Amino acid sequence: MKNRRVLIIDDEPDVRRYHETLLSDRGWSVASASSAAEGLRMARKNPPDLVLLDLMMPERGGLSTLVELRKDDRLRSVRIVIVTGIDQEVRNIYGKEEHYDASLRRFKKFRADAYLEKPVDPEELLTTLEGLLVPAGAEEL
Repeated sequence: MKNRRVLIIDDEPDVRRYHETLLSDRGWSVASASSAAEGLRMARKNPPDLVLLDLMMPERGGLSTLVELRKDDRLRSVRIVIVTGIDQEVRNIYGKEEHYDASLRRFKKFRADAYLEKPVDPEELLTTLEGLLVPAGAEEL
């Protein structure tokens, strides 16, 4: 995965540091943003290969950020992995679980390539990212 660029968009400094360390130790070029607005600016300036995107952020959430990334012609093909702490308790804050799931389906055309729940197992994260960036036909080698 040498020379692969990942942009981490997460408001939690510890989460950003964890992912930065894990990925840079594996040869990824890593940039991170502490807000959706900062992440969108960074992605537009230097499009990454992949974005790790938190859903729950102040000011602007991950779903609207996902939509903005997918609407941008230069960023439409960037792989996006939602990394979220949304669990049953948080779903209850939003309302019924069905409401949350319906919201994700509403954004189907703007969907992420993968969803991972925090805390993310390091091997699951790496396997997911590497699987998303395998060139077509390379999995057969």
